[in-house]
Amino acid sequence: MLKGNKVVFLALVIALVFIVLSCAPVTPPNTAKEVVVQTSRHGHLTNAYLVYAKEGLTGSWTKLTGTNGVYKFTVNDPQGLYSIAVAEPEAGFRSKTVQFFNAKLSETNYVYIDVGNATDEDAATLTINMPAGYNEKTLCVFFHHEHRFPYVESNRADASHLPKAKADLVIFVGAPWSEFGVEKIAILRDFELNADKEINLTEDMLKTPESATEFDDIYVEWLVGGTTYTFDSKIKIPSAMKSDKDLYILSFTDWNRGFVYSEYRKDYPTTTPFATNSINPENLPETRVSTSVEANNLKIAITPYNSNLTDMNTILYMTDFGYYSSANEGFDVLYRAYISSGYLAAVGNNYMVPKIGGDFAQFDIDTTKNILVDPPFYTASNKSVKELFIPTDGTKMLKLGYWVF
Repeated sequence: MLKGNKVVFLALVIALVFIVLSCAPVTPPNTAKEVVVQTSRHGHLTNAYLVYAKEGLTGSWTKLTGTNGVYKFTVNDPQGLYSIAVAEPEAGFRSKTVQFFNAKLSETNYVYIDVGNATDEDAATLTINMPAGYNEKTLCVFFHHEHRFPYVESNRADASHLPKAKADLVIFVGAPWSEFGVEKIAILRDFELNADKEINLTEDMLKTPESATEFDDIYVEWLVGGTTYTFDSKIKIPSAMKSDKDLYILSFTDWNRGFVYSEYRKDYPTTTPFATNSINPENLPETRVSTSVEANNLKIAITPYNSNLTDMNTILYMTDFGYYSSANEGFDVLYRAYISSGYLAAVGNNYMVPKIGGDFAQFDIDTTKNILVDPPFYTASNKSVKELFIPTDGTKMLKLGYWVF
């Protein structure tokens, strides 16, 4: 991560959650050559400040117009190469931010980009009325990748600043870290939160959790309905509530080597899902990145990586960078570039940071200033880039160089 007194960059890490990627509602492209871009603010589907796209390596950048955060463009480039640029203005503690996404049609024709926290206008409060007998209990409220932990008083609890969105809503009575753990579970499918809202939970809606086998060094999360994350490695989704869209994410983290290995499963495994001692990826290259300025453009040379794990290919590279006028004032613009393996190969492992101009000029890289570039982070998988956004049963994922906390 960018060092020094640029702690403001941590805001970018938090605000530019990619969602990793698996909280994306699916908007199918109309044709094989069409790319669909979906932007959101932590689940609230809304347009970004600026979105530009380019096909090929030498095409012109075109400004896109979105509807409810959906942007579409056609790629006729013979190699299927395209690039996307999404910019957000300075807001509160956050500097101006830009995300670039570069890939090939064959790798994905669907891109989901989260541009930051939901604003007050993009968020709402959910009031939960509980049956008698739950006062002084903690609730865990999960909606998209947001979570809140309100306290029940007078048979009600308020979960504030949730994104205005449609997704499966998951509510735990009790908390994984409490003495009694999770006592009850409610799941409201396709729940719509368009404004402040009040719901009534009944005893019939609250189900007893089913205990789950715990695995040494493997942590389990739920991905409910393909959009909503929850966490508790001691329980599984009650059978009466389970949907085919629900996935379990089983993850092993090697803190010393800085990687996370995950598998997505539709069914909870009855035996150890994988041997953690068999997850031994190759060490990262000693020199992962180098930079230079050519013709007033920033060139980032990225060293490719092969994990040498069976059926696991590196499919995506990500690097953060920024520039500043004064070390004491933080970054002028913060950048994150996602580069697919197909795109990186097409540019000979040398990524040229674009300058778009026009109303994007305020976000263009200024190579006359002080620039810091992070070494890239690597994502390997047995599936395509598209399945980073839309994981399926059997997806395996390895992330290296990420902050594992």
